[in-house]
Amino acid sequence: MRRLLIEEPVSRAALASRQVGLFAWLSLALSLLLAWRGRLQPFEALAAVLACAALAVVAMLFATIAFTAGWRHGARGMRSAVIGLLLGIALLAYPAGVYLRDLVTPPALDLTTDPDNPPQPLQPLKQLAKGWGPPVEATTTDAGAPRAISALLLDEQMNDALGYALRAAGMSGWHVTTVDYARPPFNKEARFAAILPSLLIHWPSDAIVRLLATEDGIRVDVRLIARQPWPLLHGDDGDIAAYLDRVGALTQGKPGHTGR
Repeated sequence: MRRLLIEEPVSRAALASRQVGLFAWLSLALSLLLAWRGRLQPFEALAAVLACAALAVVAMLFATIAFTAGWRHGARGMRSAVIGLLLGIALLAYPAGVYLRDLVTPPALDLTTDPDNPPQPLQPLKQLAKGWGPPVEATTTDAGAPRAISALLLDEQMNDALGYALRAAGMSGWHVTTVDYARPPFNKEARFAAILPSLLIHWPSDAIVRLLATEDGIRVDVRLIARQPWPLLHGDDGDIAAYLDRVGALTQGKPGHTGR
């Protein structure tokens, strides 16, 4: 007499978990690519990323349902459920970690190299009216200890220094919106405003660069003001440091680094 082997059916929730997880990652990659190429506006890119995060949650829910079915009824497909669960966790891990970091230690939303006399915007900014607080000195990490980002001193004429500063802004991916040139007869100060895109979805922050003539040379100060306090949607100290490094490299005749 032959024995009848009855195989338990494959859990549809397990298959759906893997498929939804893969679709979420593919959608995220496409959304970020379109945002980096300027095909999506910041709000559209943010909506797309949030939709991908929602898909990751759905994949994790399907995996939970599949685990329950496997435990109660012996349904097969647990490998697909594990893959779907891991894909969902991996997609949410980075933004969740950044959010928790900013929740524990809220980031400064108004950074500058000169907190005593910060560069003033060329036109009113709505976010300053919300009460961001006074500008905070931009810092970087040096052997684990915070170190203030110093203003850059250039041994150049004002017009030449402004040219280097504008070129470095373009190399950094900043979009210059307004330029306030130094006016004769003194040519003491020049400023320009730029929009700085965030790394992931190119969410804009406002940057003000001031060039001030001093006895030691042309002093270049930077102020970076976020438009939203949400994580991943604003620049940080590293953007200021990288920009000043590019200006310095250009004045020394070096090509500098492009991009962020």
